[in-house]
Formats: sequence, structure tokens, C-alpha cells
Amino acid sequence: MEIIPKELKAGGDLPIILPGLGTAGFQWFFKVENENCVEVKPYDYTVDSMRRDAGTSNDEVFMITGISPGHTTVTFEQRRVWETNGQAINTKVFDVTVLE
Repeated sequence: MEIIPKELKAGGDLPIILPGLGTAGFQWFFKVENENCVEVKPYDYTVDSMRRDAGTSNDEVFMITGISPGHTTVTFEQRRVWETNGQAINTKVFDVTVLE
């Protein structure tokens, strides 16, 4: 599994854009190893001018905000809400360092 290194400053934001499969019932879920240095929230974006064909899914966007200097791992897993056990169909792991 590939681990993606990222750096941001305390108080700064890091957008994470992940491919969506909402039309098939899949969502991205995340877990943070060290919640003292970052906060992760879904980022709700709407673009009125964006036109999608029927049956396509929007990307899911999350915002990682640096809280205090430190190091953490943020793991995103794509799975169906009702399938909490078992293997995720997609996983992205970010090794995040928050600088002063």
C-alpha cells in the first residue's frame, strides 16, 4: 500500500480529493491516528455550473486542518455504509506532518 507524505502548517488546510462511487453506494470513511495535530472534515462543495451525466458520481473532498505541530497518519477507506466489516474497495493513506 502506498503511503502519501504531506506537510502543512498549523492553521493551514490541505484538501484531499478522492474519487466518488456514490451511485454504487460507496462512501469514503477516515480515521486519524493522532487527533491532537490535525482535524479532518468532509468538505461540502457545490458547483452550479458543473454538469454531470446521469449515473456518474461526484468526487468526495475532505479538508485536513493543521491544529498543532506533530505527525499523524490519516487513512481513508471506501466502502458501503452497510458493509462495515470486510475489505474496503479502495484505501488511501496519508502521512501528515504539521509544521509550526
